Amino acid sequence: MKKKSIAFIIGSLSSGGAERVVSTLCNELIEKYKVTVITFVNLSPFYKLDPRIKQLYCYDKIKPSKTAFDTIKLNYKLYKRITKHLRNEKIELVICFLTRENILGILAAKTLKIPVIISERNNPYEVNLGFLWNTLLKFTYPKANCLVVQTKIIEQYFKSFVEEENLQILANPISTELTLSRNKEIEKKKIVLNVGRFTEQKAQILLIRAFSALNEEDWCLHIIGKGPKQKEYENIIRELGMQEKIKLLSPTKSISDHYNSSSIFAFTSIYEGFPNALIEAMHYGLPCIATDCPTGPSELIENGENGFLIEMNNQIQLEEKLNVLFNDATLRSNFSIKAQMSVEKFQAVHIANDWEQIILKNLK
Repeated sequence: MKKKSIAFIIGSLSSGGAERVVSTLCNELIEKYKVTVITFVNLSPFYKLDPRIKQLYCYDKIKPSKTAFDTIKLNYKLYKRITKHLRNEKIELVICFLTRENILGILAAKTLKIPVIISERNNPYEVNLGFLWNTLLKFTYPKANCLVVQTKIIEQYFKSFVEEENLQILANPISTELTLSRNKEIEKKKIVLNVGRFTEQKAQILLIRAFSALNEEDWCLHIIGKGPKQKEYENIIRELGMQEKIKLLSPTKSISDHYNSSSIFAFTSIYEGFPNALIEAMHYGLPCIATDCPTGPSELIENGENGFLIEMNNQIQLEEKLNVLFNDATLRSNFSIKAQMSVEKFQAVHIANDWEQIILKNLK
């Protein structure tokens, strides 16, 4: 039987959370579908992709737009190139991830009269798109066959202008590659781990200051990521005299090594869609401390049962909970077991099955 042809649209396949989800879904769905990934720019995938997945791109590189007119012109060209790829590959259903990609993907799919599923990955209550993109979102999103969101709160936002029957809540899948890389034989080191872009949203400055204030002799803090706050963080770490204890590490394809060898995971975001890094850390059995930000952490952690929830931007609470876990190996062990059990439902095979039900419903 001939496989149906589906295409994912995303800006790039770099090291972000949405990119991880797209890569994971492509790898799971390739057994049943002919899968193509269309990106805006030509970058090698950060995460492992099955060689049967076809990769196409719109441009080698994209320069930042200097004017509103440049922005409109660039996005019109992207829309045209996406449409051309979809037509040439005889794509029968489109799946888009992230706002800009969703908007352009809807326009291209509707031009070709093929069904389109879009996926919103962040918290729309917190993200300021600007007038143009917000207007385009309100115009295009109701035209999608299905909008996938990650939590009920985010679903509520879109109910005001998207038909409820076209909304679907699905959590992020845990990469099969990550699941297979779990190794309980690796010795745990006294490392507090954080994974995420160095941005205002991820608020790692809170963790840097809390960890520094505790000044625990045996423990280290490793923050894995990159982003606009890097220089600021480096300067603060230097000012605090914590260069030997706090390390800013670049994104790595061997993230499992860090999950396997760390002893605590600390998550300090001020808002999220549904946090990949927190799910992955729990999947690896890391006892976690997370801010009770909108949205995601409170749906993963039951405070005091399988981890700790703290108030956003509350350094005192973060210090207190870190100190508890530093000094209570039994609690770390209990949290570890319960955390791992509570996120097993997010394994890739389960979430991919849910996605396939949506795909089957919308395929012509």
